[in-house]
Amino acid sequence: MNRPLFNRYLTLLAVLAMAIYYVWPPSKQITLGLDLQGGTAYTLKLDLSQIESYQRESARSKAMEVLRKRLDASGLGEIVIQPVGVDRIRVEIPGLSQEKKTSTREQLQRVAYLEFRMVHPRNEEEILKMTSPKASPPAGYQLMLLEEKKRKSGVSEEKLLIKVKPELVGKQIIRAVAMQNPGGYEVSFELSSDGGEIFRKVTRENIGHRLAIVLDGKLISAPTINGEIGAHGQITGNFDYVEASDLASALENPLDTPVQVIEERGVDPTLGADSVKSGITAGVIGLSLVVLFMAVYYLRAGLVANVALLVNIVLLFGALVIFKFTLTLPGIAGIILTVGIAVDANVLIYERIREELRKGKPLVAAIDAGFDRAFGTIIDANVTTLITALVLAKLGTGPVQGFGYTLSVGIITSVFSAVFVSRLMFDTMMRYAPFEKMTMLSMVKQTNFNFLGFKWPAIAISGALIIAGALVAYHQGDEKYGIDFKGGDSLTLKFSQRVDVSSLRKVMDEAGMKEGTIQYENDIQGGNEALQIKVPFEQGEKVDALLKKSFPQAGFKQIALDKVGGTVGRELQWTAITGLFWATVGILIYITIRFEFAYAVGAIIALLHDVLICLAFYFFTGGQLSLTVVGALLTIAGYSLNDTIVVFDRIREEFKLKGEKFGFINLINLSVNETLSRTLLTSLTTFIASLSLFVFGGGVIHDFAFILVVGVITGTYSSVFIASPVLLLWHPSKLAPTQDKDGIGAQRQIG
Repeated sequence: MNRPLFNRYLTLLAVLAMAIYYVWPPSKQITLGLDLQGGTAYTLKLDLSQIESYQRESARSKAMEVLRKRLDASGLGEIVIQPVGVDRIRVEIPGLSQEKKTSTREQLQRVAYLEFRMVHPRNEEEILKMTSPKASPPAGYQLMLLEEKKRKSGVSEEKLLIKVKPELVGKQIIRAVAMQNPGGYEVSFELSSDGGEIFRKVTRENIGHRLAIVLDGKLISAPTINGEIGAHGQITGNFDYVEASDLASALENPLDTPVQVIEERGVDPTLGADSVKSGITAGVIGLSLVVLFMAVYYLRAGLVANVALLVNIVLLFGALVIFKFTLTLPGIAGIILTVGIAVDANVLIYERIREELRKGKPLVAAIDAGFDRAFGTIIDANVTTLITALVLAKLGTGPVQGFGYTLSVGIITSVFSAVFVSRLMFDTMMRYAPFEKMTMLSMVKQTNFNFLGFKWPAIAISGALIIAGALVAYHQGDEKYGIDFKGGDSLTLKFSQRVDVSSLRKVMDEAGMKEGTIQYENDIQGGNEALQIKVPFEQGEKVDALLKKSFPQAGFKQIALDKVGGTVGRELQWTAITGLFWATVGILIYITIRFEFAYAVGAIIALLHDVLICLAFYFFTGGQLSLTVVGALLTIAGYSLNDTIVVFDRIREEFKLKGEKFGFINLINLSVNETLSRTLLTSLTTFIASLSLFVFGGGVIHDFAFILVVGVITGTYSSVFIASPVLLLWHPSKLAPTQDKDGIGAQRQIG
């Protein structure tokens, strides 16, 4: 075999082998979310006795924010945090081992009040004086025991006299991270500017003396000060990685309000077996339809695309396992959507090859040109989406962060499989089984339509829909927010006979109570099982009566009915908005560098247009905002950019070839017409996957799939009728021919 070809196959096999090694067996390696496998639910009680009544709600919100940051840093997957009653918080975490349950309980309860206190300069002498049982420590000091783990000798103990008044407290810490050292792990920290000045003064004046580090009233370390220390320092204590990471997370996010775990329960999946089955069925059908379409439409080239798609799926799941991402049912839906998006790159390549063949190039040259010319477009289209994904992964929390990570991985594996794997297969075929003709079907012939002639009607229609959606949302008021945002009733029932979740959900759906979660819980210590149902406010009693009437044999009896807050708190909403803002800034910068600022503005306006149109149609149908809907909107935001960049790339290319003399209007119309087949085909594959989710996915992911279907359609529309006109209107000074039905006319100024 040709040496370069062999090396590329070796690279591919190595990557695939690593992915399969980590994934296999999938049932044990892939981490599932609460909706698919259940997990552990902790009920926390806050000590609000020292807090004024008007500050208690704020204190609980702050505690929830701190807990979310701690648990996100611990990599525990997509957790659910929800306020319950007045002074409680419920935390649900998917799939914890017994060992992890213990450390998680400790992490939840850790206040993380850190103090830096000086050890008595004559520690040993003063302790020797305290031989009498009645002897007390010197004024201003207290006796504490330092226990240090030793790798070989077990645990050593040392008595130290520690100053009662701290020199510095942990609130001055702005950053902490676990670091490896020769003896294990330590926690490296950074102080604020004020804290750095205090720490510098204390260490400068006490060189040669010991500084005690006290965490939550326990002495954990007492190193000797060897020199002046500024804003950076380390906490040592022979920690292992988990201990150091948990401590670093707690120090970065200290709790002002002490909490106590008052209940720990095992919870069943929030989705019944029927919901999971319908979601997987929808995925299989969607995948099969996309594979069939590519095989029929592109024939031999379609088989290449399908092999690349299979590689992409293996790599995607491998990355999910390697980076310990949590897979939920909407996540599965998102992966199926990725299947539709993944073949977009192949479509771009194949349509480029088709164009080169029309120019009369031989097949080998057409394939080379097709891959080369499509490569820049593929990179630009996917980098803009990747910027959004990475910003959300970095700045987001909980499900927003999980979405960002998953989308990032999906983009990278899709580009690799389409560009590297597809090219490798074509090179292999052309070298060892050459063919002279590449047959492909043609859905859209070359058109010459004046798209920009409809810019004002299109803008008017879009504006009217967006305004109508805003009015409907305003009229709905708080009703447009689902349980995830505004909370509701949490009904807890005990029973004598268990009823399947799918049967419960069916009865509630038929009664018009489609929103809510249904979970069976087990008291880990007592073993008692209970049913918990979360529904909108004022529906708890109705659900109680409905289930008792519908399932008399179950013997349902109400244990508790609590008011619970939303799982999407203000902090989660704010980080999502902040993430989208910085993603927008990143996209503007990237597209401005690669194209120019006018293109960046057009892409951003088209993106916002697609999100707002999707929301408008969703509100028209009476939908309520939930985390699933937010995930779908983020998906559409990323997808919208792909198609717009494809059109913009062709406009830029034609502008370089033909220049301004051809006329900017003609250049845009020509580019849109030339890319129309690619636009429709890439949208069609994604539409097939989305429609499969909508038709076969079941009620649980119905809203998610609905927004995807609408978003794919409006994304195609906006690339042609919104993004391109914005680009034109941004350049009123560019010369362009007056348009007639043939697209030919006299020069005039636009504006």
